[in-house]
Amino acid sequence: MLLGLAVFGPARALAQEAGPVPYWVDFEAGHVELDPELMKLELSRRVTIRVDRYRLTSERLTLRRTARGVEIDGEGRVAFCPCENAPLSFGFQRAVVAPPTDLFVQNATLRLGDVPVFWTPILWLRSPDRLGLLPPRLAWRGDDGLLLGTGVHVPLGGRRGATLSAADVSVAGYLEGGVEVDTRLTTPTTSTRVRWDHLDRSLLAVDAHGSSASRGGAVGAFRIDALRGERGLSATLDLEPAARRFDHARASVGAAGAGVVGSLGAALGSERGAAIDARAAVGPVASLGFGDALGRTGSMDAFVEASSVKERGLPAESLLVHHALLDASTHAGPLFLGVRLDEHAVFAGNDAATLGSAFVGARAQASLPLARAFGGGLDPLVHRVEPLLDVGVRAAASRGDEVPRSSALEAAPPGRLALAALGVDSALGRFGAREALEVEARAGGVGDLDGALEPAAAARLALDSEWVGAAGESAARPDSERTLHAAGRLRVGRADGLHVESHATGSLDEEPVAARTLLVDHFDGTVRPFLDGSGWSAGSRLGVPWTREIATVFATEADVTRARWLAWRVALAYRHPCGCFAVLGRTGQRVGRDGLDAEVTLDLMP
Repeated sequence: MLLGLAVFGPARALAQEAGPVPYWVDFEAGHVELDPELMKLELSRRVTIRVDRYRLTSERLTLRRTARGVEIDGEGRVAFCPCENAPLSFGFQRAVVAPPTDLFVQNATLRLGDVPVFWTPILWLRSPDRLGLLPPRLAWRGDDGLLLGTGVHVPLGGRRGATLSAADVSVAGYLEGGVEVDTRLTTPTTSTRVRWDHLDRSLLAVDAHGSSASRGGAVGAFRIDALRGERGLSATLDLEPAARRFDHARASVGAAGAGVVGSLGAALGSERGAAIDARAAVGPVASLGFGDALGRTGSMDAFVEASSVKERGLPAESLLVHHALLDASTHAGPLFLGVRLDEHAVFAGNDAATLGSAFVGARAQASLPLARAFGGGLDPLVHRVEPLLDVGVRAAASRGDEVPRSSALEAAPPGRLALAALGVDSALGRFGAREALEVEARAGGVGDLDGALEPAAAARLALDSEWVGAAGESAARPDSERTLHAAGRLRVGRADGLHVESHATGSLDEEPVAARTLLVDHFDGTVRPFLDGSGWSAGSRLGVPWTREIATVFATEADVTRARWLAWRVALAYRHPCGCFAVLGRTGQRVGRDGLDAEVTLDLMP
């Protein structure tokens, strides 16, 4: 038989925190005895009790309503889902169901199937919007050895899901005597992670970003990416954050109105992996921007930013950056005509030297857009072809001495430049299905304003479809066999199914910076070498969903030029079909770390 027991009285007041509707305890049993005066139920013969996401089973149980909730006496098992034969469960001798979703279990034995693997005198299961402990952590950190720990989950407000603000504080210890403290703070608009690791030496890592807006229109934003300490580079498990060259931090408060945007804030920059108390370039930053439409044919945008940063023991460095853009376009019969005017200036100085650099650029483009639709319906296949002519010139000048540039200062724009190129843009796809193939190609001449133009070519490709995705760009000087830049990424297979991803980036002896200017339709002062040096790197990723519940990921990174592996990693994930729990196992190794890294995490409420 199937009955429902609504909990009222003192327990109902506690249930109001979860909403105005009282929670229910549903049970099923072959034999039921009810004592109304004692508010007691005795259940026997294949007893099943369901409370929210929990499922309790036994051959004989007694239920009593108390001020704490519903007390359950008797031996049984509790699973984290309503389905039968859950692979992960806890055996118990006594339990208390407390509103809205808390479950207290005494003498709990963790079982994988029917095999007991862990025992604890008491287990307290809580929902994400309640204070509670995090699952245990188990990791092997290369030569640092075994790491064991757990943590606490602290809800800070809001409801479940994306609106819940919470802090997770995890503390783990190395068997060799070290400690790791990992704190994560999430709100609907911010995300902050601070990790401190100490084993003979220390690591401090901060990754934080967020923004907030007031009803009056004021906006605050911050971004911190820092990795410091003597263990900063060696104890970071992932390759990408350890490979960055600088730490950055910036916070600002601003407001916008009538096309004007202004902000005040502070910026910090320093070398990656420096000592925790090492000097950094820090100082105030102020910016002001303006933008507006110029009728139906154009727009304008202007921006200025001033900053002054100082490193301990060094003179302060001031920086003023100004940029303005004027854009206009029109149709002349079937032709589309566009012109852009750019102005960019950088002024830097300290107590000993000053440097000023500025340029004015003009870019004009004429194109003939052609389009044809194939097939009918609401989302036909459309092919667009647009041959074009692109010409531009930029005059630049600089004066002053070279100023020692800190990591917080922007590099001055490159020198004088002229270009003339023919090209074609083409796209084939369906807009509604969001599937398209786009190709851009340019060929012509690029060079110094006072000299002859040198041959240059550039191309970009983008493909987005369910089974194949690709993106890439390349620039080269055809008159030089050793001047080439290329970057690309390819995916074969559905992103949520069996798929292979690969990427490669690199250049030959010299990266063709000027040729890459052909891929943008204006000068903005930021065209500079994309890579630190010549050489090629590549990586690949294989995702294998073996079943709906089990998936594996294999990933590698390699230095192709030096023929060596940079990193590899393997992850195996299992998620129960009804979502009652998930297990993730990861292992890998990267250059700069000795030994193998491995970790297993358990999520009881994925």
